[in-house]
Amino acid sequence: MASISSSCAFCSTGNTNLSKCSRCRSVVYCSKDCQKSHWKAHKPNCKPPLKTVPAKEKPKFPQPDRKDLESIARFACSALKETYFSVIDNVFEDEKALDIFNEVIQLHNSGVFQDGQLSGGNTASDKEQKFTETRIRGDKITWLEGNEKHAPNIVKLIDFVDTLVIHCNNLPDGIQEYRIEGRAKAMVACYPGNGTGYSRHVDNPDGDGRCLTVIYYLNQGWGEENGGKLRIYRRDGHVDVEPFLNRLLMFWSDKRNPHEVLPAYSTRYAITIWYFDAEERRRAKQLHQYNVMGGLEAEFALRDVEAKRKERDLAEAKLREESEKMVKNLLSEQDLEALSGLIKHHPNPYEVLGGLGIHQSVREAVLKLLKER
Repeated sequence: MASISSSCAFCSTGNTNLSKCSRCRSVVYCSKDCQKSHWKAHKPNCKPPLKTVPAKEKPKFPQPDRKDLESIARFACSALKETYFSVIDNVFEDEKALDIFNEVIQLHNSGVFQDGQLSGGNTASDKEQKFTETRIRGDKITWLEGNEKHAPNIVKLIDFVDTLVIHCNNLPDGIQEYRIEGRAKAMVACYPGNGTGYSRHVDNPDGDGRCLTVIYYLNQGWGEENGGKLRIYRRDGHVDVEPFLNRLLMFWSDKRNPHEVLPAYSTRYAITIWYFDAEERRRAKQLHQYNVMGGLEAEFALRDVEAKRKERDLAEAKLREESEKMVKNLLSEQDLEALSGLIKHHPNPYEVLGGLGIHQSVREAVLKLLKER
């Protein structure tokens, strides 16, 4: 049996007279009123605990003979080499899987999830390059470092996946094409069940450093009518992976695995972690820095041009002011009258004054003074 919170799911009251939800038995309430008030929020997640792949049912995907770390790692490496992805069912005991599930529900109910975003930068962490487009991606997400005290069961899952990936990378016949160092934060995602999905895409199409995608699914009693499958495209068709509770999916993050999340018609939860190849990540960060520096150089050049323009404008304004003062001081009324008669019927007075050898700024000052008379 999964561990149950010691406080009311609606009002957070903690006491010894708490009653479990009779259907899912994963949350508790201090009164019938609290249970009724919380029903609208709890209803999408209220499902009887079920095993994902029954022991007597033949699994859709090949499975490791044993569920110890060594066996899972060797099986995953073999599948990744052969088909570019690996599916492992019933990774943990049911109780542990439900503990993780309940913790994700609590996170979701806490209001920390936000609209999923699309990345447009050179690295997966380019925050300024991210944007939201619900027509392409309809999930709600939150990010975890892997050391959060309020989510101990999710942290244990992240630790397990970290250990598994390191073991895969260290096996003599394991993941040899990459040197995995580091990972992104874990992304906890929820598709709200209103028919949203995530259009076909590649996690890392442009070399941002991500080499391995690992997804842990958290959906009880999931059936065909719920939708939400992860469709991995192959040259000769596609493979659909159902998001069953306690299922771990691993696949290469590059163009070998274009995929999409089909529309989900029930609330769908998953935790995704991306792992980095050391050399590709280094190159991606370096390229990002080059782009940043290039942008800065362009910005400085624009500012330099603008500063010089302002400096020129100030100098020209000062010259015009001095020219006007000089014209007023040096030219008598008779001089101005003579100049006025000289240019009166000429189509280009500016040209006439230029023919007399008068400087440009002085010409402008003379014409301005004649206009003001």
